[in-house]
Amino acid sequence: MKQQMKDKMKVLRCAMAFVIAGVVTRVNAQTELLITGGSSTYLGDLGGKPGFGSNDFSDIDYESTRYMVGLGMRQNIGSRIAVRGTVYYTRLAADDKYTSNVERKMRNLNFFTPVVGGDAVLEWKFGNGGSRFSTPNWYVFAGIGYFKFDPKTNYNGSKVRLQPLGTEGQYFMPGKSAYKLGSFAVPFGIGYKFKPTKFGYLSVQIDGRKTFTDYIDDVSTQYVDKTQLLASNGPVAVALSDRSNPDGRIIGFSDPGAIRGNPNHNDNFFFMSVQYNIILGNTDHSAGFSRGSRGKKGKNSCYSF
Repeated sequence: MKQQMKDKMKVLRCAMAFVIAGVVTRVNAQTELLITGGSSTYLGDLGGKPGFGSNDFSDIDYESTRYMVGLGMRQNIGSRIAVRGTVYYTRLAADDKYTSNVERKMRNLNFFTPVVGGDAVLEWKFGNGGSRFSTPNWYVFAGIGYFKFDPKTNYNGSKVRLQPLGTEGQYFMPGKSAYKLGSFAVPFGIGYKFKPTKFGYLSVQIDGRKTFTDYIDDVSTQYVDKTQLLASNGPVAVALSDRSNPDGRIIGFSDPGAIRGNPNHNDNFFFMSVQYNIILGNTDHSAGFSRGSRGKKGKNSCYSF
């Protein structure tokens, strides 16, 4: 009888412990304010490596690197998993003058654009450390996002929006409407968290964006007939559809139907950033970091399930 009473009391203590732990977890679930800054790099049809244009990391023009800033919130939902929402502003740019590819250099196109976007990602921390704040504190993430852009270029001393011009036959070619100035994207990447302080911690990350548009740079397919383009969209559209250098121009280089861009690859971009995570309303500043210690069973421990 006495042993049965002890067992019942043990079950009661464990049940109360689970309830209290659940309440504390909900109250103390670590929420963080994120402040981010870093560089942005475009991957697309303009500039890039000596070969044909692509959208991978070998196609980077470091001269076209720009900046990004962001603000967001992060919520831990476990020792390894967190959800994060971020809004950001960045600028993207590229210029054919930075490539050593003869044809693309002769094409002589360039662009820049502001980008405003937002993401929601799931973050997963991997690795185990040997102490409370030990490394590794690596994490990977992926999710879904959306962004707005508006490609421009400089022409005769002024900034000119490219999308309204229809430089690849939009507005007059059958079945070719103006491209949209927004796109969904798949954000993904990897990061590393440094040791926490009283109020927060730093993390560094590489943050890619796989997009669903090939027109961030206003370039995707072929040159069009300039007579038709002039009649439909005007002289500025003609001038900015073909800015190729006349010196040593290859015969037929920009004739109607000639290659202007590569429609087989959408445009992408990525960030390299430093993020300061400010911990809100939680005294456990180590939450989400590697821990090496484990609870030990004793005479007062709960049953194993």
